[in-house]
Parts: sequence; C-alpha cells; structure tokens
Amino acid sequence: MRVASYIVIAALAGFVGGNVLQLPELVDKVSGKFADKKAEPADFWSTPAIAGYGKIHFVNTPDYNPAMTPGLSNKIVFQINRSEGDIHQPNLGLERVARVTNLYYAAGVPLNQLNFVVSINSDAVPAALNNEQFHKAYGFDNPNLKLIDELKKAGVKVTICDQSVAFHQLQRDWIDTRVTHTLSSGTTVATLQNEGYAFLML
Repeated sequence: MRVASYIVIAALAGFVGGNVLQLPELVDKVSGKFADKKAEPADFWSTPAIAGYGKIHFVNTPDYNPAMTPGLSNKIVFQINRSEGDIHQPNLGLERVARVTNLYYAAGVPLNQLNFVVSINSDAVPAALNNEQFHKAYGFDNPNLKLIDELKKAGVKVTICDQSVAFHQLQRDWIDTRVTHTLSSGTTVATLQNEGYAFLML
C-alpha cells in the first residue's frame, strides 16, 4: 500500500474518531438524509438535572445503566480543550457535560452520588472568562456562565487550567469566580485518574 493511501486512511480515521462525541451536532445532517422530519412529542427531549442544557432522549434500558450497576463510584473528569459552536451559545463541551449529567440523573443516579469534575484548558479558556472580560473581547456577556451555574448547582465542579490562562496571556482574576483554578489540566486529569476517576475528552 502506498504512503499516500496510509495518509488518507489515517486522516479519515481521525475525522471519524474526532466526531463521535459530536453526535448531537450531526443528527440534523444525518436524519435529513435518511428520514422525513416528523413532529416529536413534547416530552421527547428533556433536561431533568441541568435545566435548559444538554437535552437528552431518555430510554429506560437496563444494559450498562449506572443506577443498576452496583459498586460504581460515578467519578468522571471531563476535559474540554476546544472553542466549539456559536460563540453566542455555551461551549459545546460544557453542553456535553450537561448531557452526561442529565443522562445519569434520568437513569436514576441521585445528583449527590455524582462525582463530576470539568477541566477547561487550551482554546476553551474563554468559556471561563467573567462577563467584564468576555464583553471586552466579544461585545456581549459570557453565555457559558449560566450553564456553569447550573452545573455547580448539580454538584459538578468546573475548573480552569492556569497554564492555559498564562499561555493565552490572561490575568487570573479575569476568570469568573464560579470556576476553580488549578495548576494545570494535565495534573488535574492525572491526579483524578489516579484517584479512580474515568476520563472523558469532550
């Protein structure tokens, strides 16, 4: 097989792998190709734990249901390192955290039994700016802060990588007070993984 063929295959594999977690954003494109648009029942989508964010379609199935699997710690660390979607809307990575939280809650896991930590770094850092600094940069208030508030109410801890803050030449006090500062995203993820947290890159 020629080198060029390997390059094409690798590129396709990277594209597919990189888009698996973006399934909700691909739904409209795919469903528009293969099925007629049908009216959905009013309760087809819901946001049971994080009001207004991370909508889910819940299906009650026992297979791999976290509420029906004994001994789970429900510990997850989410890493968000991309600025995705419309800048006027919350970062899609934070939306996915809300979606996972909604799914666990809908499956029957109480919020006080979830141990979720979000680590924001790299190009996702603007999502953690306070309104004053976000407004200076983009001309409007930060749309992520309400979602971060809702996540915190559900017990989800949202953190920021101070290495990324420095690399982007931001001041530490430009980060909203809802967000917890950490030495780095790498050390946060590694520490939590050593404590038994599952890792999800969003």
